[in-house]
Amino acid sequence: VISHVYKDFGRGPVLRDVSLTVRQGETVCLMGPSGLGKTTLLRCVAGLERPESGSVTGVPERLGYVFQEDRLCGVFSAVANVRLATGRTLPEILRHLEELGLAGSARRPVSQPVSYTHLTRPVSQLSGGMRRRVAIARAVCAGPQLLLLDEAFKGLDDQCRRDTVAYIRRHTPGASLLCVTHDPEEAALLGGRCLDLSAL
Repeated sequence: VISHVYKDFGRGPVLRDVSLTVRQGETVCLMGPSGLGKTTLLRCVAGLERPESGSVTGVPERLGYVFQEDRLCGVFSAVANVRLATGRTLPEILRHLEELGLAGSARRPVSQPVSYTHLTRPVSQLSGGMRRRVAIARAVCAGPQLLLLDEAFKGLDDQCRRDTVAYIRRHTPGASLLCVTHDPEEAALLGGRCLDLSAL
């Protein structure tokens, strides 16, 4: 429950009397022009920023957060990045990364062997789209009750974006999703309520 949140970094208000309730299992997509404070609102929900006034209550214990930046440890492999944040077992992590197409094609023929080459290299050597999917796997593998997505799909092509949204849906049943996006098609893929932050 976000209630009358006001946030100011000293250059004028970024968030001005914002109120919003996200119900358990609900998906809410925040939209609107840049500079409205959408990222700041997610950071307030995660406890990374404190509002000057108002409150954020009822935030579940287990959060997953996909930031606008990948926030990965560049010298670690994809597996090590996910394990560091989630403590999941190797078979679990490999299954998640394979579903995201990081162990060869997610739609490879059954006869084609799985390739783990990408998963053993430092993530700094991976493409931007691959790093993005590692960041998503890390957030989803944490088993979040609330998943925060801040322009989480940038750099992914249309098919990859559809596959990644389907992956998130499969692995977050019952979780709430609070998403920031500028793309109406992306919001439609995610489903749920679409809100213009300027109207809150």
